[in-house]
Amino acid sequence: MIPTVSVLMLTHTVEVFAWAAAYWILQATPPEAGLVYFAFVNFATLGYGDIVPTKRWLLLGPITAMNGALLFGWSTAVIFEVLRKTLALSGDISDDKKAVVQES
Repeated sequence: MIPTVSVLMLTHTVEVFAWAAAYWILQATPPEAGLVYFAFVNFATLGYGDIVPTKRWLLLGPITAMNGALLFGWSTAVIFEVLRKTLALSGDISDDKKAVVQES
């Protein structure tokens, strides 16, 4: 599980840096704003509000938040699938339980 979660965390960090690069290319934040901080706050849906995008790009923050929420949900599904397969391979899930898990 540790490798799976580590890879997912690294992937999310890369995604945040991609959003920060997009903010920089579009000049969507004030010049004094920390782009990576702003991207992390939006991506993690914290919504501090201490940095506000420029008027032209106001919707970019909520779009980043939606993207982060969707990707965190996807990561949760990946973690559960890896756990399920690990338990199935180790024999901790009996055949009856495997059938129930596969049907749902």
